[in-house]
Amino acid sequence: MSETTTTEGAEKAPEGGEQKQEQAFTQADVDRIVKERIARVDAKYADYPDLKAKAEGAKTLEDRLGSLESELATTKASALRTSVAAKFGISTEKGEDGSPSDADLFLTGSDEATLITQAQRLAGREAAVKKQGNVAPKEGDAKNTGSIEGEERAFVSALFGGSD
Repeated sequence: MSETTTTEGAEKAPEGGEQKQEQAFTQADVDRIVKERIARVDAKYADYPDLKAKAEGAKTLEDRLGSLESELATTKASALRTSVAAKFGISTEKGEDGSPSDADLFLTGSDEATLITQAQRLAGREAAVKKQGNVAPKEGDAKNTGSIEGEERAFVSALFGGSD
């Protein structure tokens, strides 16, 4: 490579027909010009690593915000379910064996109207079961006293070989 570099072609001067002289640059001049240009570009993008780190931090914050919003929605739904269960007297206690509560099993809606409808239906069924209770039909009737009378008594006695 040669020590000097010249510009190609001559440029015309703005005012007259004179031509500029060709300029010669040494390798040292070219190196200096290139280094200055690189320094300007480096200065222009000097904060790039900081911006990149901030962008990564913003992604992390967006992820965290998304998880917090989801947690808030879950908490609100749980509070609404508990409120509706309390209003209609539906149990929120887990079973002794760790089984889900009545509220967990039957109140599955996501909005208040659906939860109230489910709670009304469940409370109505529970009231019907409590009203009916454990019933043995015809228990305590006068006809069903547990005693056998007349011919039936004689038949059973004869069947089992007993005397009346």
